[in-house]
Amino acid sequence: MYSTFAFIFAAKFLKMDVRYYFDSVDFSMFCNSGRLNWKYSLVSVIEKSTVALSKENIQKLNIAIVGVPFDSRRENTYSPEAPDKIRAELYQLAKFNSKISIADFGNLKSASSTKGNYQALRDIVDYFNELKIVTIIIGGSQDLSVGICAAFKGDAYFSYSTIDAFLDVKTAKEPFNSSNYLSRVFTNQPQIFQFNLIGYQSYYLASEFLNKTVGINSHIRLGNLRNDISLAEPVLRNTDFLSFDINSVKSSDSPGSMHTIPNGLRSEEACQLTKYAGLSNRVKVFGLFDFVPENDRNDLTVKLAAQIIWYFLEGFINRDREKPDLGVNNKMYQVEVDNVDKPVVFFKNTATNRWWMQIETNEKEKLYFACSASEYEQASNNEIPELWLKYIQKIDALLK
Repeated sequence: MYSTFAFIFAAKFLKMDVRYYFDSVDFSMFCNSGRLNWKYSLVSVIEKSTVALSKENIQKLNIAIVGVPFDSRRENTYSPEAPDKIRAELYQLAKFNSKISIADFGNLKSASSTKGNYQALRDIVDYFNELKIVTIIIGGSQDLSVGICAAFKGDAYFSYSTIDAFLDVKTAKEPFNSSNYLSRVFTNQPQIFQFNLIGYQSYYLASEFLNKTVGINSHIRLGNLRNDISLAEPVLRNTDFLSFDINSVKSSDSPGSMHTIPNGLRSEEACQLTKYAGLSNRVKVFGLFDFVPENDRNDLTVKLAAQIIWYFLEGFINRDREKPDLGVNNKMYQVEVDNVDKPVVFFKNTATNRWWMQIETNEKEKLYFACSASEYEQASNNEIPELWLKYIQKIDALLK
């Protein structure tokens, strides 16, 4: 038991054996448990990397899987069933042809309090971020995002996105829980650079609350997402941490959640969104939360949860690690716009059709933010792109 990790980013810190803070996975439970032979399934890749793991070679990892068996919605908050069931389904899925190093650290040991669990998760994420290892969090209630966001507190450009049918903020005086955890995130970190709510359902949300979210916002309602799911791609390309509430998927596709909702994301849309997130060079943490095993039917939700994670991994394998201003496929566009002192600079990757905006600070630092072709089209029509202007104003405020 512990209250928090005394992690300090120095040589001694990086040599710590972080596995001490987890209950390890018993891989013998998953041998030949699925349709695929063990050597063709994802468990063979994960087990190999996990067994070979040591504190000396941990920096070679690409992905760290972390189970969080804590659910604040329950009287007994310790609840390992959710991450364990997701893990069992994920292991049965097909492995990838590309080389990838994924280790499953097991379930995080319980602290003496909910606050201690947040602090532990904060420090684990901080640790993996420092080593440039992408963290996948499975299981638990979504308020655990409070601890994950805290790991980015020193990042002036931290961008947080959540896929959710609801905006989880307090609407009155009420006790803290996973249905209002965002209020604590916004209170603890009012300077968040960008916050995005993806897949929200308007009839569950008063616009007054949506307008009070912190930072730059690129919120996308469910109907707009359904008409064009690619709207979410640049938003996720700008994201550091993606928190996915399984309740954002309609109940017929995902019955194992806390709320019964007739509308929501379709299962294939959920997978497409997480593939976008996996493709993003910027996403450092992906968390899948609020699975309720006892509400599931025929393991439909847990199977979907595993496939959502699989698509994130597929996206990660196909990341394009070129910088927007480098590479043979990247083309620069400089657009003159009235009332703007300098040309608005865009980059387009001709191979992927992805767009970026370049913003230069007063200190001559060049920053790059994902955008869509519509921002370029606005500038070409002699209109100041709204998103570009938001970034300019936010960066100016940061640097004052």
